[in-house]
Parts: sequence; C-alpha cells; structure tokens
Amino acid sequence: MIEITQDLKDRIRLHEGCVLEPYDDSLGKLTVGIGHLVMPHERKRFQVGVKITQEEADELFDIDLNRAAAGADELIMKNIGNHDDLPKIIHHVLVEMVFQLGKTGVKQFRNMWASLKEKDGEMAAMHMKDSRWHKQTKNRCESLAKIVASAKWI
Repeated sequence: MIEITQDLKDRIRLHEGCVLEPYDDSLGKLTVGIGHLVMPHERKRFQVGVKITQEEADELFDIDLNRAAAGADELIMKNIGNHDDLPKIIHHVLVEMVFQLGKTGVKQFRNMWASLKEKDGEMAAMHMKDSRWHKQTKNRCESLAKIVASAKWI
C-alpha cells in the first residue's frame, strides 16, 4: 500500500483548495471541501448554500485520499507489477492524479504507464501533458509532470 505522507496531503490541499460550501467545479460537477466530488446519493447532505465544517471537509478528504491511494496502488500493480519499480514520489503523483481524475481516468494514460514501466520519467511526463487533463488544469498537470520527469530510479 502507498504511504500517505504529510507532503502529499499538503500538495493536494494546495492544488484543490478548500471550499466549505458546495459549488460547481470547472466541469460543472458539484464539489465541496477539499475536492470532494458530491455523488448522487450525497446530494441531500451537500446542498448549495449550506456550508459544512472544516472538520467535515477534513474527514471527507481523508476518505477520498485513502480511496485514491488504493486506486493508485491497484493501477501500479496492474501496469507496472511491482511498487519497488517506481520511485515513491511517482507513487504520490499517481495518488494525486487518481484523487483528481479517478482511477478510470488515470487508467487511460496508457502511454504514460508504458513509459513508467520503462523507467522513462521524461517520456511519461510528456505523455501526461499530451492530454485533455493538461488542457483542463494546465498548472497542476505541469507541476506533477515536472516531478515525474525529475524522479530518480534506483
């Protein structure tokens, strides 16, 4: 399982921000707290105009982050085969990608996965930027791609 560090939490918090009142994100999806996508079964709990507490936002973040780590873990095992074949910092980039895009979204980065398997961080970063994700959240994508490009394999 991927270790969730304070640095990872802080970077995701920085990229996501924290909004205590539900709002429509850039794609028109209802969101609250630290990037929590409101699911249909949660619509009664999270309504526009009704704020949640910081404690609730933090609880949702922990749940979502654990789910993202599990999703990234699954994808690494499926696409790479062994956690030890990737630098830990890339594990964290993949967790953040799953946090933002979902496991299904990150699964679609086939060329990135192939480059990671070949231990080619620069090529993986290029494939990350050659995406709709880059067009939608350019700064975040470029920040994470830079981490991947400069990662050191042992």
